[in-house]
Amino acid sequence: MRDHRPQTPAHLLDDSTLGNIQQRAVALAKLNEAVKQHLNCAEHCRVSNYRQQTLIIEVSSANWSMRLNFERNTLMTKLREKLLPQLKQIEIKVNPNLAVDLERKQHKVPDIIRKPITEKAAGYLLYTAQSAPDKVKARLERIAALAKRRQS
Repeated sequence: MRDHRPQTPAHLLDDSTLGNIQQRAVALAKLNEAVKQHLNCAEHCRVSNYRQQTLIIEVSSANWSMRLNFERNTLMTKLREKLLPQLKQIEIKVNPNLAVDLERKQHKVPDIIRKPITEKAAGYLLYTAQSAPDKVKARLERIAALAKRRQS
């Protein structure tokens, strides 16, 4: 008979299945960091899995795949010495989504773009500030002062 009572998140994490997934994710993240330390193309590749003594690495393009194939033997030697003594082979797979993610990171537009305040806009702000309450007046005058600072 099943137990349908509510369970705490800690109990779910202690569950063997979810706990194993969490431990595996942490292990893959550590392995990914270790591999990136040994490679010059760290931003173009990542460890996607380790199963049956095979390390699977994803790269962003075929160019990086070829380059990583040249470094495969040295990488295997280093990983066998330090982390994975039972490593038998490294599989390299091309994942174009890595290139898209890298492109997004490089060309990310800032959330807030501050455009310069023109003298004309500053004049309008000062004119509006004349009839505004004291608190609003002070803020409008500070904003209008930004136009003078940018031109200086």
